[in-house]
Amino acid sequence: MVQPVHKPNNKIRLKSPGKINLHLAVGGKRPDGFHELWSIFTALDFADTLNMSLLPGNDGQTAITIREEGPFLELVQKGQVFPPIPAEKNTIFLASQLFRRKTGFEANLSVELIKRIPPGSGLGGGSSNAAAALLGMNELGRGFGIQLSGEEMLDTASCVGSDVPFFVEIALPSAKKSPARFVSGRGEIVDYLPPPPPLGVLLAFPGFSSHTGASYALLDEKRPVPPTTAGGLASGMGFTWDSPENWRFYNDFEKLLLGYGKGQEQSAFKTMQEDITKAGAAFFGLSGSGSAFFGVFSTPKEAEEAKKRLSGVFYVPKSTFFLRDN
Repeated sequence: MVQPVHKPNNKIRLKSPGKINLHLAVGGKRPDGFHELWSIFTALDFADTLNMSLLPGNDGQTAITIREEGPFLELVQKGQVFPPIPAEKNTIFLASQLFRRKTGFEANLSVELIKRIPPGSGLGGGSSNAAAALLGMNELGRGFGIQLSGEEMLDTASCVGSDVPFFVEIALPSAKKSPARFVSGRGEIVDYLPPPPPLGVLLAFPGFSSHTGASYALLDEKRPVPPTTAGGLASGMGFTWDSPENWRFYNDFEKLLLGYGKGQEQSAFKTMQEDITKAGAAFFGLSGSGSAFFGVFSTPKEAEEAKKRLSGVFYVPKSTFFLRDN
């Protein structure tokens, strides 16, 4: 979960996991401009890291530095360079500012983000970073007598972004321990799901990002009538896991991108689908609105073997597994 793993003095290190959507049904547009969602989120061991520490002074300053590492962000040789995110749009900055306004926390703060989850991949990196920032500031604020309750943390998270409550909720001390949740509304309603089996996951990132707004606009354009239900998943109540080869989960964006994506991107998506399926995945899917795809294997060892077989492809395969409690 997004949780402290090291906390000496006034410093804290947090794991900021990625996620995949095993199921994503997208309904119509709501009055607030968002779309109604019904989704199964599962956090992954594949994660960013946040190193947070208090700095001298109480000017309400948040200094953010970013260091990129790992195979997904080493794609500059493929012509993909991710532009720096302006401070006012950085989810860590937005989360810190909102936390400060809600609590009066003024201590200066340093945040080093070790970035492994690529932006625009559908793996939830930005939302997870925001959640980790909120959780870290709440922990650092303890020494100042500043603490938000779990309910206040979730309310704050929903103000930062639609997927942020999921990453906060799975890390709360009061939460039932599982990396999986049934997510609905615009993403702010988070219901417990039991832990999935110890399966392997292979992520495939093509080296380019997917524009969320454009994907939703294309979905609205191409489908005649949006669904009004979760596609057979009414809620997380009574949910049990079956073998992945029997899963009937789907993602409304998958057929859209495979059928209507831009020429070069559409070709990349279809190649990844074919390769991962041939490599033995028991289930294949798209995460969020893309651009990362994933395969679920019966064991982590099988996912690692599939990664080795796919070495040398134009995209980057990365084996991981569902997040486990320490």
